[in-house]
Amino acid sequence: MVKRGGKDVITVEIFKQTYDVMKSNAEKLKWNTKEYINSVLTEAIERDRFLQTYAPNLSKVGYQDDILFIRDAKAGKTAEVYLKDRALYCGLCRSKDCIHVHYAFALPEVVRIYPKRPRLRQ
Repeated sequence: MVKRGGKDVITVEIFKQTYDVMKSNAEKLKWNTKEYINSVLTEAIERDRFLQTYAPNLSKVGYQDDILFIRDAKAGKTAEVYLKDRALYCGLCRSKDCIHVHYAFALPEVVRIYPKRPRLRQ
């Protein structure tokens, strides 16, 4: 571990493909790559902390075939959240507006459920 700018710094390995995407995103925003990567990681940590506070009984089990599986420890069941009529739908609650759907919206995997749309020109 080294110190830079009065902060402890630890070197980690990331895949080149991931780094290239992060670097490109940073350049588009005119950010320093290192600061951008640290910002993304900090946001992920904050999201996880929020989800643990907002829904401590829920956890992501996995993702398969456009379905998010969310474990509900309080109910002792697993909710299947998927796209139905162009909206997220919870098979457990049979609802488009339940805690499982709200939780799913905070997960990065939710973008995999929605079909790819053509990019709009800016």
